[in-house]
Amino acid sequence: MNVPLPNEREEVLMEKKPGWDDIPSLGLQLEKDELNTKSNNRSEVRLPCRDLLELFMLDTGTIAVQVTPAQGKPVQKGLLLDINQKGMGLEMESHDLKENDPVLIGTRLGQRRFTTSAVVRWARRNKIGIEYINPKPEDYTFLSELYGAKILNNI
Repeated sequence: MNVPLPNEREEVLMEKKPGWDDIPSLGLQLEKDELNTKSNNRSEVRLPCRDLLELFMLDTGTIAVQVTPAQGKPVQKGLLLDINQKGMGLEMESHDLKENDPVLIGTRLGQRRFTTSAVVRWARRNKIGIEYINPKPEDYTFLSELYGAKILNNI
């Protein structure tokens, strides 16, 4: 029994479909996240302070954040590095905060005052990362809408 040879068109149709590993790289790489000391497992997009300044049309150059540690320690000031609906990164000239320290934070985001309880998730010499603890629902909604507002502002 003779089996006919496939023509060129049939050969192309019989080729294996490419998978993700077969698609050539464009040379794109994720930037190293200097604020993340653990693996990059954040599921929320963080907005850098410069994007908030642009979004709120502020020319201050920075957004100040007041950090009140628990147990009678003095209030400390920080500068916002980035923010999302679950936490923020701050630059602080000096601090004595450690991982898991409870804090109260307060800042102004545009015309909106934002205060909430939080916990320090990581701390370095001049930077800290905090996670909010039970922010008010309206604050959580506001924070989650910031990224969408930035995207719409760029259209």
